[in-house]
Amino acid sequence: MQALISAIESGQIRVGEELPSERDLAEHLGVGRGSLRECLAILEFLGAIENRGSRKKVARDADYIRRAASFVRISNQLDSMEDFNEFRRVNEVAIAGMACQRATKEDLAEIAAAMARLEANPEDPVGDVLFHDALAVASHNMMLAATIHLVNSMIADVRRRFFKKPDYIRRSQESHRAIFEAIKSGDVELAKREMNLHLDIVVEFSGRYPELREEE
Repeated sequence: MQALISAIESGQIRVGEELPSERDLAEHLGVGRGSLRECLAILEFLGAIENRGSRKKVARDADYIRRAASFVRISNQLDSMEDFNEFRRVNEVAIAGMACQRATKEDLAEIAAAMARLEANPEDPVGDVLFHDALAVASHNMMLAATIHLVNSMIADVRRRFFKKPDYIRRSQESHRAIFEAIKSGDVELAKREMNLHLDIVVEFSGRYPELREEE
């Protein structure tokens, strides 16, 4: 991202113009193609890059991308887990209540599919991500759904480390099931309470196993 910002500021890449091919752009910026691909995917999600078929163009200026980079950089700070937990409690508890009131049959089917994956593959954290993403979509609030999806990607490594603890897996599974059942029944207060209890588990394990929050 920093290489891209520098290229925009120097005029080598202009806002509104098509970007070179991935291979040429990676070579021009002096970065690996894998890193570039990940960077462009994040910026596309944040609206800084527009996808034009096989080509992409920069849709926002360097200042916007710098702000996006600072937001993503939060995920690498070892002391940011409390902020993530607080963010999730404020937003995901509300999402659980909204999903109770707004979820369609299709939404419930997506949540059920994520729940089934969680139970079939207890050690696979992807099911956890899909579950929370599906809940957010079921809130039918586009801002919440997009933000939760981004936050899930930012804490993916931490989530994987949590799933190495069998006791976390067991309690998390039970909690996910309780949330799902509350939403199926349409009980707003119960769904919000179960989500709060679920996030309590995350906070508890963050305190009990601080090493889970750090890269191995």
